[in-house]
Amino acid sequence: MAVYKFRVAYEDDDNIFRDIEIKPSHTFRDLDECIAQSYNFPKDKKSRLYKSNDRWLKLDEINIDEKPVKKKKEIHQPMIIHYIDDPHQHFLYEFESKKQTFNLLIELLSLNGNEKAGVDYPMMVRCSGPSPVKKDDLMAHLSKKEAVDDDEQYAVDEEDDDVEGMGKEGDEEGEEEGGDDADTSEFDEFNIEGEEFDR
Repeated sequence: MAVYKFRVAYEDDDNIFRDIEIKPSHTFRDLDECIAQSYNFPKDKKSRLYKSNDRWLKLDEINIDEKPVKKKKEIHQPMIIHYIDDPHQHFLYEFESKKQTFNLLIELLSLNGNEKAGVDYPMMVRCSGPSPVKKDDLMAHLSKKEAVDDDEQYAVDEEDDDVEGMGKEGDEEGEEEGGDDADTSEFDEFNIEGEEFDR
């Protein structure tokens, strides 16, 4: 059976994310529980899930606790596969607790993963960065990121010196070839016995 891979990233820093593999037949309740476990969410948290477009704008809300629906003799489970319309499907996950609220951005990375024998799905397969609910770890992470970004922004490229030198060399060559005459020669044709115009 195929396995889906989702990236669940913190809205304010895409370096904080969890990659989760899950079967198409699983429900959003299964995904919610895996997200909560991978980010160490508190038990009293509340969560809402929305289908989203590519700009992370809310579309339709998805009932995480949707119950199976019986139609005639068949029972239709609220499986994730029923909500996938795009190979890079987006969802917006709202987290809320007594102390904080934030969003997670969920993007479908892969539709064609292979189920591994002996593995219980859903499962987290990659973890990057601290959990947003751990404020001290989050602040330390963001401070470190800002320091790295500042270093990159103000770094001096060694080639800048070469570029400046090239500009100066070109100016010097122009002066040697034309000198002062080069600046005035182009106006000579307009300097037609200027004295005749004097009154």
